[in-house]
Amino acid sequence: MPDGKPYDRNDFIKTFNNIARHRHRYEVFRDFVSMSAISLHNAVNMNDEMEQEYLQIVGQYKKEEVSDFCKLLAILVDLLEPEPRDVLGGLYMELELGNNNTGQFFTPPEISLMMAKMSYGDQLQNLEQPYITLSEPACGAGGMVLAFVSVMLSHKHNPAEKLWVQCIDVDRLAAMMCYLQLSLWHVPAEIIIGNTLTMEFRRTLYTPAHYLHGWDAQLHFRQVKELIIQAPTKTPEADKPEPPIEESKQAPKGDNLQFDFSF
Repeated sequence: MPDGKPYDRNDFIKTFNNIARHRHRYEVFRDFVSMSAISLHNAVNMNDEMEQEYLQIVGQYKKEEVSDFCKLLAILVDLLEPEPRDVLGGLYMELELGNNNTGQFFTPPEISLMMAKMSYGDQLQNLEQPYITLSEPACGAGGMVLAFVSVMLSHKHNPAEKLWVQCIDVDRLAAMMCYLQLSLWHVPAEIIIGNTLTMEFRRTLYTPAHYLHGWDAQLHFRQVKELIIQAPTKTPEADKPEPPIEESKQAPKGDNLQFDFSF
């Protein structure tokens, strides 16, 4: 934070362009996103395979370059602070990384926010259920999810308690960008690297908010509740008295147990 002022996009681009000038810009951007995402994940739930990946990446850079990577993360935090929006996708396009590599296009935040307001604004005004789940089968950097979070916040709903998201993208960098931004905005989410159409998934990551707010248990209880609701009920014929059973064939008497599930 220079002179007490928040960083801006120019600070990110200037710092980024000074890192390993001999390397392709796409590789440097990918390594920044990967290391940052792994750092956030392993701070809450250590994964040895991801830790080895981090060490392998960081070992390719000089000490001062690693320091600049840390500065990039601090700048990203500042850029995300005002509101939930896709910052990384915009930087990716501004640095012209998409044109030279995958040709991927990230939707501008303004369009994502407009779509979220038009699609969900009224529904989020009076949120009656304990929480809602959202699925994004081609998440990119998480722009649409962040726009949805922005609409939730405008209606005074805390996404960490009221929202759980599943995000899928076939492109690893895009999925890791999504993971990083949702993690920094403390959104409980499952990020899957894989193909939604073929159902071939390579890796699944959970954001820190997923672990810290006990979403494994919440989703499990919801699944149990749905199974109970969907369980077949007795038909009128089933209520008819059954013919008497011979004494020798009767089941042994026991306690009459009743189960009450409340959520």
